[in-house]
Amino acid sequence: MQIQQLQVAYDARADRLLLRIATAQREGINVLLTRRLIKALWPGLQRMLNSHLAKAAPGMPVAKPKDATEPGSFQAPFDDNNLSHPLGAEPLLATESRLEPIEGPLCRVMLGETRARQVSFDCDQNLMQALCAMIRGTVAKAEWDLSLDTLPLPDATTPAPTDIPPTVH
Repeated sequence: MQIQQLQVAYDARADRLLLRIATAQREGINVLLTRRLIKALWPGLQRMLNSHLAKAAPGMPVAKPKDATEPGSFQAPFDDNNLSHPLGAEPLLATESRLEPIEGPLCRVMLGETRARQVSFDCDQNLMQALCAMIRGTVAKAEWDLSLDTLPLPDATTPAPTDIPPTVH
C-alpha cells in the first residue's frame, strides 16, 4: 500500500485516536487507537525509529536524526473525497499491533482486530517521524494524562528490533 496521506485526530465521543490513511490508489482506511494501545505501541515505534530506521539504505547518506516531536508538513487538509473503503466504512478498532523491520530500511506497521480486519503499511524514517509527531500532538490534545516522554524508551544503541513481540489488548 502506497500511503498518500496520514492523519491522526482525536475522537472525543469514542475517547480514541482516529488514524486515517489515504492511499495513492484512493483507498481510505480508518483505525481507532486506544490509550492502552498507544501506551504499549509507543516504545516500539521509538525503538524502530532510533535503531532500524536510523540506518541508511545502501548507497544513501545517513540522515540526520530528528526528534519525534518535530512536526512534518501538515499543511494540506486530509483529502477524503472519492475514497473507497476496502475494510468497510466503520473504523477498525486496533487491538493488536506488530512492528517488523524490513529492508530499505523500512518498517512494517500492522494494526488489527483480533482474528478480524487488519491493515499494514510500510514506513521509512520520514513517515515514521511524521506519524510519531501526529500521535504525540493528538495524545496531548486528548488530555489522556499520558506522558509519552516518561514511557520506558530504549536508547539509540539498541540493536535492530527483530524481537519485538506483537502487542495484544
